[in-house]
Amino acid sequence: MITAAWPPVARVGARRPLRLARRLPDLGWEPTILTPDPRSIFRSLPNVDESLSVPDVAVHRVPALIPSTRLARGVARLPDVLSKPVNRLISDSLKPDQYPAWTRAALKTARSIKAVDAVWVTGGPFGIFCVGRTIAKKLQVPLVLDYRDPWTVDLPKKRLPIGPSNRSVQKLEAKLLKSAQGVSYVNTDMLARNVAAFSPGPDAHWVVIPNGYDPTDVAHVEPTCFLVPTIIYAGACYGSRSMLPILRALAAAQERGLPPLNLQIFGEIDPAAQGFLSEHPMPDRVRCSGRIPAGELAAHMGGASALLLIIGDAHRTALSAKVFDYLGVRRPILGYGPTDCAAEDIINRCGVGRWAHDENQTIEQLFSIAQGSFGQTPNASTLRSFSADVMAQRTAELLNHSLNS
Repeated sequence: MITAAWPPVARVGARRPLRLARRLPDLGWEPTILTPDPRSIFRSLPNVDESLSVPDVAVHRVPALIPSTRLARGVARLPDVLSKPVNRLISDSLKPDQYPAWTRAALKTARSIKAVDAVWVTGGPFGIFCVGRTIAKKLQVPLVLDYRDPWTVDLPKKRLPIGPSNRSVQKLEAKLLKSAQGVSYVNTDMLARNVAAFSPGPDAHWVVIPNGYDPTDVAHVEPTCFLVPTIIYAGACYGSRSMLPILRALAAAQERGLPPLNLQIFGEIDPAAQGFLSEHPMPDRVRCSGRIPAGELAAHMGGASALLLIIGDAHRTALSAKVFDYLGVRRPILGYGPTDCAAEDIINRCGVGRWAHDENQTIEQLFSIAQGSFGQTPNASTLRSFSADVMAQRTAELLNHSLNS
C-alpha cells in the first residue's frame, strides 16, 4: 500500500489507507505500507498526531533526496514577495509534482519486501501513481489506483507558459490508467468524469468505493460534558467552504433571543469569516481554536449537541473525509450547503441530522439545537453501507479481481 501520508502524519489523505489497513488482514490481504519520509517529501513539515490508532502492520518510511523540495525549502527563507512566485515556478515545472523523484528510493525498498502480490496506491497527490506503476511493473504484480480526488479533469489553466502542458499531464494520467488492473473512485461523479475523459475499454475494471466511517477512531474516548449546548466544527474553511453564512445566521439568531448555544471551531476559518468576527465579535458564542490531537477532538465531538458540516458549491458532488469522520461519532449533524449535494443525500438517507440551505433555515436549526429538539433517527442498514468495513470489503474484492485478471 503506497500512500503519501501515514500516521503520525495528521493529513486527511492518511485516513483511507489507515482504515483499510486495519481491516484487510481479515479479508485475506496483509498490508505493507510504503510511504515517503515526511522530512524528505514535504516542503513544510506536516502536523503530526501521536494519538492516532495505528494497526500492527509493517511500515517503511523511505527517505530520498527530492530536488524540488530542497529547492523550495531554500526559497522559503526569502521574503514572501520573492518566495511565493518562485515556489509557483517550481510547482509549475513539475510533472505532475515532486513524488516521481521518490521512485528510485521507493523501488529499492519495495524490492526488499518479500512476497508482494499487488500494489495499491492512493492519490492525490497523483505523482505517487507514477511510483506505484514503476514498482508494480518491476515486481510484475497487478497495479490498483485509488482516486480520492479528481486529477486532470479538474486541472486549472496554467498560470505561466512553463513546464509540462496540461495536455501532457492528461496523457500521463491516461498511460497510468491503462497500466492499472483495477481503479477505484470515492464517488460516482468522479468515475463518470474519468470515463468521459479517457474512454476505458471493455476490459477496464473501474469501480466506486466510497470512503467509510471507522468507529475505531473514537471507540475508547469519554465524551466531553459541555455546560451548554455546543456545536463542533472540525477542519479548515477555504474556497467555497466558508464559515461566514453560519456566523451570520448565529448573529441573527442571537438578536432574536437565541438561548445559550456555543460554536467551537477546531481548525482554520476563511478570511471572510475572520473579517465578520472582527466586526461582529461573539465571545460568548464562538470559540476558535487550532487543531488538536484526534483523541481530544473525538471527545469533544462525542459530547457535542451537533456536528457542523459545511459543503461549498465547488464540492457539491464530493464526499469529503469529514462526512465519514462525523458518521463515526454518531452525533447529530447540522449540514449547510447547496441543494441536491451528495453529503445532504447521505445525511438524509442515514437519518443522522438535518440540512440548511440558507440563513433562515440555519437560524431555525440553531434554535432547535439550543432548545434540545435537534435529534436524529439513524437508519442502521444505510449507515453500514458507508462504513469502513464495507469500504475494505470492496477494496479486497477489487484486489482479488486484479490478481485474477
